[in-house]
Amino acid sequence: MAGENWTSEEKRRLKAMTISPIASSPERLKEMIEYFRTPGASLWAVTEAQGPLHMSKSLGTKVRDYVDSGDLDWVMDETSGHPSKRFDTEWREWLLSRPEEFSRAVEVYKEELGLQIQFTEIHLGLRAGCISPKVAYGPSQRPYIESIFRRDPDLAEGRRKFDLSLKKGHIAEARTMSALLGKGLDDSIAV
Repeated sequence: MAGENWTSEEKRRLKAMTISPIASSPERLKEMIEYFRTPGASLWAVTEAQGPLHMSKSLGTKVRDYVDSGDLDWVMDETSGHPSKRFDTEWREWLLSRPEEFSRAVEVYKEELGLQIQFTEIHLGLRAGCISPKVAYGPSQRPYIESIFRRDPDLAEGRRKFDLSLKKGHIAEARTMSALLGKGLDDSIAV
């Protein structure tokens, strides 16, 4: 993003997403993205309520969905226009501003991996019951965890392999992948 205007390449990308580069300035779109990155962000709050950030329902839905999928990460990248740089600078600032939330989300997600292994063992008849986690993995942790996976393709591939090993019923492989994912997640938030 050069200055306060969209480049021709950025305009093309936004049009492909059916987001108007004329109606959505870089600053305004960044505000929307930051809002939908926060845990508990509500589409209703920005479309129906009279808050400081207001947008149409269709634009709000598009931005929310694109933020969830990581397709708008390039907008937040202040270091370069190259997509491979991702949003490291922005993400790092977010991590440093919320270390406790990231740390808690990683711990809860690691418990969730263990729970998924237990469910697979029950399904295969290798276990009679499971130990419930202290806190269930859910919407309050998901933005933190998904942001880590979007920024680290190796971890995302590890998660894919973990899921695949569970589907195939390879419990030992799933345990190994779970340990590797846990270490990778811990390393990714080490400040």
